[in-house]
Amino acid sequence: MLVDFKEIELSDKPVIDHYLSMRYYENSEFSFSNFFIWRYGFNLRFAVLDDHLCVIGRLGESFNFIFPPLGKDGGNLERAFMKVIEFYKAQGYPIVVKCVTEPMRMLIEQVMPGFFRFERDPNNDDYVYRTDDLINLEGKKYHQKRNHINKFLKNYEYTYENIDDNNIEECIEVEIEWMKGREDNKSLQDEKVAIMEALNNFHELGLKGGALRIDGRIQAFSIGDLLNPEMAVIHFEKANTEYHGSYAMINQQFAANCWKDVPYINREEDMGIPGLRKAKRSYHPVKMVIKYTAYPVKE
Repeated sequence: MLVDFKEIELSDKPVIDHYLSMRYYENSEFSFSNFFIWRYGFNLRFAVLDDHLCVIGRLGESFNFIFPPLGKDGGNLERAFMKVIEFYKAQGYPIVVKCVTEPMRMLIEQVMPGFFRFERDPNNDDYVYRTDDLINLEGKKYHQKRNHINKFLKNYEYTYENIDDNNIEECIEVEIEWMKGREDNKSLQDEKVAIMEALNNFHELGLKGGALRIDGRIQAFSIGDLLNPEMAVIHFEKANTEYHGSYAMINQQFAANCWKDVPYINREEDMGIPGLRKAKRSYHPVKMVIKYTAYPVKE
């Protein structure tokens, strides 16, 4: 069977949202906005097979991967999976299934027992926080965060703004300015493209954003959206570190102004980067979204 995997377009949002709504996904990858803004960086394509959303991608020139087919529990999961696998085999690609969460691993094992082996992928685990913790920063464990914010408040006059048509262009200019001197970094270039996609399609994607204006200019911004009714996801957070405490401030202000009615916030993975891991741990996640990579036991 020849499967036609198509590029992801804004017009595909209702279809993709339909399949994502069948379960409460907690991993940061599974939202239409995330698929859309990273469709170039990860060469994402999709098809609907046996009433499952099947998304495939490629990182660089050689690393091809599959996301688990998304649909109702059980159902035709095995048939959808096998069609994607046969497509990959026909292309000569190895079968690598990324972003398998613990509930998905259990479901796959139930439907296709012994077909895959699962390897932990800790660099890709998502950090999840209580929104109230990020807003209030209470207790001894957040003492340093409060100090950063207090120093920021003491040293700078600022205003918080929701991102809207009045400041989207300025946020784009901030990202372009931030990228100067970093043009040779492929991952940052991919991130720049994703940020531009997010800002240029902000309303169509249903995103929310917040920005800090200091000395008359936007010096920090953050963008996110609702992952499920109980959890928001933060896609991007950028700040000018010349303003001490700007990262702590935009983190706290964005949570307080946009997500106070949502119990949890997913701040995505650390990618194994030591500095990023330290920063994410310093906010004391209430849980991690554990992820695996799956490989067929027999190729």
